[in-house]
Amino acid sequence: MGNKKVIKVRYRLSVIFFGTVLIFGLMFYKYLKSTTLEDVLSEERTITVFSENTVKKGSASDSPDGESDDLTDGAEPTSSAEVINPVPESEAVGEDYLDGCVFIGDNITYGLASYGIVPSGNVLASASLSVTKIDTAEIDTASGKKTVIEAVSELLPEKVYVMLGSNGAAYSTPSELYISYSSFLNKLRIASPDSKIFIISTPPVTKSKEDSKESPIKNSDIDDLNSQLLDYCNKNSLYYLDLNSALKGDDGCLSADSAENDGLHFKKTTYETFVNYILTHTVG
Repeated sequence: MGNKKVIKVRYRLSVIFFGTVLIFGLMFYKYLKSTTLEDVLSEERTITVFSENTVKKGSASDSPDGESDDLTDGAEPTSSAEVINPVPESEAVGEDYLDGCVFIGDNITYGLASYGIVPSGNVLASASLSVTKIDTAEIDTASGKKTVIEAVSELLPEKVYVMLGSNGAAYSTPSELYISYSSFLNKLRIASPDSKIFIISTPPVTKSKEDSKESPIKNSDIDDLNSQLLDYCNKNSLYYLDLNSALKGDDGCLSADSAENDGLHFKKTTYETFVNYILTHTVG
């Protein structure tokens, strides 16, 4: 008797299970018969499209250090406007344009102030400043000695021009320089988020500097660094000025007539070319 009761219970459960499956199957078939392709296409759907320049916080990039080129700590891109790089030639603006700019760099940039081309208060540079030291080195400002980031945080300029890479190029690889450079740029963008930031390509050196026995610098290494900087600018909506190409001769080097005897630093006439390039490559 016990076995018969078990069999009856199992039989009833099987009937209930198959009956349930059959009911759901009939309901699903009825739904398919009553739903058309037009009904499906008319449903409201939201599609999110990410552009190449969208900042993905914490995402990985193909930068040499394996870290992201994008900002961290919740900061936003410097500009959401379309950026064309290198910045194309534009109608020349007056020299008063320079009054609203801050220039960051090493001893080449410092020459803008020492030659009286740009007011000294607009130049955050020193003879010893380099990419690898820029986070910690202090420079003289109107309000005392400060790091570049501290000074920019106080000034909050409309436009910032950065030209680094010459100091240290003889001792560091392009990838090593880029790691320090991109790290500094990330901090700069956080310190002055509303500034238009222009990265000026690292300028070339003369043929004699390339062949020098003491601290030679290869223009091919400078080109490598500039290529990485251009990529950074494209990813992060910064402006890139190709001064390097404007200063190169047919041999791919800086003309000896444009440089001091060391083959690296600019003569005053080269600064005129430098400033003219800036004034004819602006953005609205």
